[in-house]
Amino acid sequence: MTKFNSIIMRKLSAVLFLLFLMVALNTKAQDPSVNEKLTEVNDKVNGLLERLATDEADLSKLTKIKVSGYMQAQYQNFESPSLLNTSQNYFSLRRVRVKFTYEALDGIKFVLTPDFSPGAFSLKDAYVVVNDHWSKSFALWAGKFNRPNYEVEYSSSQREMVERSLVIRTLYPGERAIGAKLEYSPLNVPIKMQVAVFNGGEGQLDIRDATGAALNANENKDYDNYKDVMARVTYNLSLGSFGGLDIGAHGYFGALKSNAIKTLSSDYTTVKAVKIGDAIGRNWLGGEFQLFADILGGLSIKGEYIAGKNVLNNNMGYDYIPAAGTTAAKLGKYNFVNKFAGYYLYFIKNLGKTNQIAFRYDYYDPNTEIKGTDVKVKAYTSADPTYANVTSGKADLATSTFGFVLHHYFDDNIRISASYEIVQNEKVGVNASGISNLMENYTQADGQKVTNGLDYSKVINQNVFTLRIQAKF
Repeated sequence: MTKFNSIIMRKLSAVLFLLFLMVALNTKAQDPSVNEKLTEVNDKVNGLLERLATDEADLSKLTKIKVSGYMQAQYQNFESPSLLNTSQNYFSLRRVRVKFTYEALDGIKFVLTPDFSPGAFSLKDAYVVVNDHWSKSFALWAGKFNRPNYEVEYSSSQREMVERSLVIRTLYPGERAIGAKLEYSPLNVPIKMQVAVFNGGEGQLDIRDATGAALNANENKDYDNYKDVMARVTYNLSLGSFGGLDIGAHGYFGALKSNAIKTLSSDYTTVKAVKIGDAIGRNWLGGEFQLFADILGGLSIKGEYIAGKNVLNNNMGYDYIPAAGTTAAKLGKYNFVNKFAGYYLYFIKNLGKTNQIAFRYDYYDPNTEIKGTDVKVKAYTSADPTYANVTSGKADLATSTFGFVLHHYFDDNIRISASYEIVQNEKVGVNASGISNLMENYTQADGQKVTNGLDYSKVINQNVFTLRIQAKF
């Protein structure tokens, strides 16, 4: 801005000087040569004025553009035994984002956010926001933006934990989706309401368990005629000098297109007939709160609970294995509908002006109808012989995560974080011989295969250490 201002001042000075010269020349005798010079000077002055007007217009456009961003470089160490054949520790760039915001007119804003992470370039945000000029309470969004949920909308550059909770990463991989949203925030009431309609899952985050199996690869693909509807409402309560409390709720109402003729329920016993192209519903509700207290240097407690019904369908269906006595001709596909529940709880405490500690416990159960001790138990299989070999497995086990983080703020732009997450799986039962109902093999770094190496009747070490430095501008 200083450079542009100095350019304008210099040009204004030149214009004033030329005007002064014109007045001085005009006081002399009006001979033809003087008139010609005055005409020439006048043309030059007009040219300068036109150039100045152009520069001012260009400068006005530039002042409407705001650029911000951040980079997160990190070192991670994974303790999972199933990763012995790969790198268990490495350096990486988690996020490299630049945000461009252009306010074309009062109340109209364009946002573009590319992510330049090596090998994973993507467009995170691309949307326009239009605010109404009458009540100043409504805003219309269109494009690609965050889904309406607290932890989803909470920026990764500000969040106290290095990653979002497992239930959020599983339900909303990539956080964003393409669609439209209407927001209502009345001026005199501390309430905010959001209603959005999306194409479906646009996530790019690949969530895997300790064995490397994808947890959310199927949720990332949702291109069909069934749209997802989301709604969220939050209300702010002032607690006076103590602090404030935000409470809210959100809901998701969507569907996936069936590419199979059967749907299997999460208890592995109920099989329903469907048609190709039918809508398989997936719906859930969640409640949230954020308590901010101005005591002992500042602390906050946050939490959210979400439960509902999800659908696993990768638009190709799932193969099932024919039971003994059946023929391969009955081999087909099926949808899997699972009832789930998950929640997280934060505790954040400031330590002086430059340090902060945070703790989070998050829990996600992908199948609330199957307990760990029920996994692989024969009683929990379908009576239909075609599906007799379709049984529960590690995808039905709940996961608990204890996360601890220490932040140090060098200034408003640099933050260093040390995080340690203790990940624990739900344990399965054992058979009459005392052998685990769920054992998995893996390969060591030397290529040797370990038979029955992962015993899910015990807690498998999946802990992760992260050291991250974040730079913002």
